[in-house]
Amino acid sequence: MEENGFYKLEIGAKRSVMLFATHLEHKDYTLDINLKETYTYPLDEWRYFDSLSEACEFYNTDEEEYREILFPSEDALNLSLI
Repeated sequence: MEENGFYKLEIGAKRSVMLFATHLEHKDYTLDINLKETYTYPLDEWRYFDSLSEACEFYNTDEEEYREILFPSEDALNLSLI
């Protein structure tokens, strides 16, 4: 799975959440990966990165904490279908 796209880290009191999208429609804006060069970042805290590794480095977070959530392995996907 391609990891390039828009990332946003929402920091919570108990747990932080990393969000990922390649296309996002908000009432105030649209983010489309094909137009990534035309946006001024951050846009509502969204930023473009070429990979999860780059995003985690920028946000100073543990990549493995978010990898299976954002980009589940094929095995994990198959288990969720059972």
